[in-house]
Amino acid sequence: MVVRRRVHAGHVYLGREVLNALGIRDGDEVELEVRGGEVVVRPVRGVDRDTLDLLRLLKEVKSGGGREDYFEEYDYGDVGG
Repeated sequence: MVVRRRVHAGHVYLGREVLNALGIRDGDEVELEVRGGEVVVRPVRGVDRDTLDLLRLLKEVKSGGGREDYFEEYDYGDVGG
């Protein structure tokens, strides 16, 4: 499919037929890649389950240190010996 459009103020209107062919709806996020003078447009797909699990795990991780690790000074005289 070849479609010609004019660029206006840095914007290109792709049109319904192009969006439908790519499976892109209004408001979807797209990824643009420039390859050798051509632009590749592809829809950004949802995050896979493994990535969602990792994000959930990272949100749940608690700091291992207590208050003294951040706000009180240590007595380093007994370290190492």
